[in-house]
Amino acid sequence: MARTPWYRLDNVGKYYSSQAGRAGQTVFRFAATFVDSISPEALQRALDRSIALFPGFNVKLRSGLFWHYLEPADEIPQVEPERLPICAGLHADLNSVLMRVTYFRHRINLEVSHMISDGRGTLEFFKTLLNAYVEERYHATPALPSEPASTPERRNEDSYTTNYERSKAGATESEKVYHLFGWKNTAEPTFMEYHLSASAVHSAAKDMGVSVTSLVIAAVIVAIRATMPPAKRDRAIRMDVPVDLRAIFGSETLRNFFGLAFISYTPGSSDAPLEDIAHLVQTQLKTGTEPEVLKRRMNRMLKIEKNPFISHAPLFLKDGALMFANWMAAQEVTTTVSSIGRITLDPATEPYVSDINVSTSTHGMNFLFCTFKDVLSIVVSSVYVRHDVMRNFCRVFTDLGIEGVISVNKTSGQVDSELTQAHFEQLSRRIAEERRQGSKR
Repeated sequence: MARTPWYRLDNVGKYYSSQAGRAGQTVFRFAATFVDSISPEALQRALDRSIALFPGFNVKLRSGLFWHYLEPADEIPQVEPERLPICAGLHADLNSVLMRVTYFRHRINLEVSHMISDGRGTLEFFKTLLNAYVEERYHATPALPSEPASTPERRNEDSYTTNYERSKAGATESEKVYHLFGWKNTAEPTFMEYHLSASAVHSAAKDMGVSVTSLVIAAVIVAIRATMPPAKRDRAIRMDVPVDLRAIFGSETLRNFFGLAFISYTPGSSDAPLEDIAHLVQTQLKTGTEPEVLKRRMNRMLKIEKNPFISHAPLFLKDGALMFANWMAAQEVTTTVSSIGRITLDPATEPYVSDINVSTSTHGMNFLFCTFKDVLSIVVSSVYVRHDVMRNFCRVFTDLGIEGVISVNKTSGQVDSELTQAHFEQLSRRIAEERRQGSKR
């Protein structure tokens, strides 16, 4: 009897596998809006074809004595109408497939667990799915080859281990970090889609002499700064920015393979203008994305994993240690800002797609953006009841003369309920502050 093939989890996948079966799993969602309503039959055929090309996405999580690992699913999952919340957890039991394809009216959604891939790897699978759907639905012939150029071995490579150099591991400097605070609704996070003219944002960034990424990150900093209590303005607004490592190491893997650059800004007693902050961000991004800096941080992550005390610990102890490591990492940043960059589709597919956006689950607040055609789509995911940072973020672009379109995953009734809770939270904090001031008199 032939043995069932299996896949090792990569370094990042091992960290995220400690979330298995729990609430708050890390999930990516790619969504494409088509010009016509979605055909479930054509979408199922497209998914069947895509998984035949990329079987590494159709997997289940298994547990050994020392590590989790991945095993091919028994069958291809069925596409379904969208019923679950955005980025709902994918792992519930032994038979859970770590990806999900759903549809709603004109939209196709692909959700993938971070255990098996990152944003860049998932994008390649998503583009293949869209191309196959257009072939099945509209009988359009792709202009580009449908077969991947790389070999299955290269696509499934654990590029972290392949490029690990123990002697080049380095630590990241620590500092006092500002943390967002307030009442949370972890059961029903808010997902805000913010659509802007990509050319208008590019023009504004060009006028400042910075990149679009630097401008968006600076806008996040300004939005958070406006909500900081005066007593905490001596703390750094610090964010991690995922960086694709494939080009640096010549990798073609579709599994996780990214590093982190860190951006830090401490407001102090004065408010620097947006343009100055954007230039500061640009400088830090340039330094933080240098290959040697990224290699040092990557090697440090692997050095921890390969510590014999950790690698030989039983799985239940290892999961606890990895969850603690994830919690510690979260304490080192205020938020995460991710860029997928400009998304281009096959020339035969692109006319049928009007919009693409990307989002991710969160334990706090995340910003993820991409560009498709002339639309810069920024998705803010947040568990916080108050939406001050979101409002301030949109106001930054309005002040630049760039109007945007906003959509939120909640009804007006849910928003009203959260506004009531936010008002009560603000009132409670004001009363507590007045009592503290009174006790000092």
